[in-house]
Amino acid sequence: MIVVRSTAELQRALAEPRAQGKSIGYVPTMGALHEGHLALVREAKVRDDVVVASIFVNPLQFGPDEDFDTYPRDEERDLGLCEKAEADIAWLPTAQELFPPSFGLTVAVPRLSAVLCGERRPTHFAGVTTEMSKILILLAPTAVYLGEKDFQQLVVLRAVVRDLGLPLEVRSVPTVREVDGLALSSRNAYLAVAERPIAASLFRILSELATQLRAETGSVATVLDAGRAALTQAGAHRIDYVELVDSETLDPVAAATAGNRLVAAIWVGSTRLIDNVEV
Repeated sequence: MIVVRSTAELQRALAEPRAQGKSIGYVPTMGALHEGHLALVREAKVRDDVVVASIFVNPLQFGPDEDFDTYPRDEERDLGLCEKAEADIAWLPTAQELFPPSFGLTVAVPRLSAVLCGERRPTHFAGVTTEMSKILILLAPTAVYLGEKDFQQLVVLRAVVRDLGLPLEVRSVPTVREVDGLALSSRNAYLAVAERPIAASLFRILSELATQLRAETGSVATVLDAGRAALTQAGAHRIDYVELVDSETLDPVAAATAGNRLVAAIWVGSTRLIDNVEV
């Protein structure tokens, strides 16, 4: 595995594969790698000739009171895991290079970014889409690999690639979970031992709600209300949302149909967790 830190080094490393017409799979990460990230690398390894995994904590996607400064960082461990998953190139760009003082561009998808997580984190998705637009244009991969856990981010980035006409595929990989069902996330490290059962209840309750929605055992509104009550009873400290949405537009739907997504965001102590289940 080659480790590169500058754009110039990255382009040199990719020059020969590009000249040979090889496909390039890109896996964006913010480090603090876990099995969910590695599943993306392995999927890219199966489908593409060269796999580039980036490790970059993007400052643009953090709000002023969020955890940018305390976000877990362990470069040596992350590089070891990238190598174990057989990434070909690990790219560790710097904020100074990607976003120099002269940088003034914002790329946003306002309608998709203003709902769900965007209501509580109004600058978050613009930070993600600005960073990813620059990287995807710079890197020009054949495909980018994204996890389904961050479902709204997946939908937003699909819109960016479509609307900019970028010649690449957005390939999604199913959520990887702990034995108790908790979706793998770097922020799970923030959970206290006593909070883990509460966190694990999120997937269990969403799965129960999805079963009810598929069976049409009540109106969507009634099922969602019951889900919110169940999460509160399980110990969730706050519920940002529990909604059934169209999987492409993220619009709330009043009747469950195949392909809808049940999405949720809750707080367990000081940790915000998101998850989703296909209906």
